[in-house]
Amino acid sequence: MTAPQFWLWNGSKFAPDNRIPVSDRGFRYGMALFESLALRDGGVEFLDAHLARLESACSQCGWPLNPTVLKCAGERLNQMAGPAFARIYVTAGEGGPCDPVTAPQVVLFVEPRSAPSPEPSRVGVHREPFLPLLGGLKTANYWANLAALQAARATGCDEALVFNPRGELISACMANVFVVLEGRLVTPPISSGARAGVVREWVMARRAVIERPISREELSRVSGCFLTSSWTGVKPVAMLDGRLLQTALAEELCAEFFSKR
Repeated sequence: MTAPQFWLWNGSKFAPDNRIPVSDRGFRYGMALFESLALRDGGVEFLDAHLARLESACSQCGWPLNPTVLKCAGERLNQMAGPAFARIYVTAGEGGPCDPVTAPQVVLFVEPRSAPSPEPSRVGVHREPFLPLLGGLKTANYWANLAALQAARATGCDEALVFNPRGELISACMANVFVVLEGRLVTPPISSGARAGVVREWVMARRAVIERPISREELSRVSGCFLTSSWTGVKPVAMLDGRLLQTALAEELCAEFFSKR
């Protein structure tokens, strides 16, 4: 597999460079926003939606970001061949912990990958309360997610569902989640800690979905489940917390997703 590639915005263009100073607050404090993107044979999926989401996140945080920079990021990514996984990071740049963000740093990261496996997932449940990411934003503070994912892998699962301190389902460690409850498709709301991912929105635009809090106790009544992320698209779940699930709806949506072009 080819090594990952990095580009930094130098004020006028993206230049190949992987040197981010340790004084950058993205490194020191995890003060960084990002969007993950999939590069497949047809180009960058949902590029405009990803760029709009990142621009909105920067605005929400009060970080000044010239839209031209994101446009240039999209143009650079469109020159890359897939399959590959990409991220656009916007860091807080130099400064102290309480200083305003005046010169954010923008970084492109592209990692060639094999196409995601079509096999359904085995998903467990993370038993400890989980604090949602700040305001539903995609930030660089991902250690807790990785620790929960590592714990799931140690038990033979591919992923795990995490719950906030109120006992409401947030998502999987690295993906949003949909479940089938009493014949209805349900997904956690942003207020529970879910992230407003582009594939999540793609599903909600094509199926009737109820967006509401989902309790731990309700998991025992789930008859179907699937995960969504930019890289895997729609990922059926065959087993949840040791129980076999129906996968017909998830497989139908998965087929739609990968034939959408």
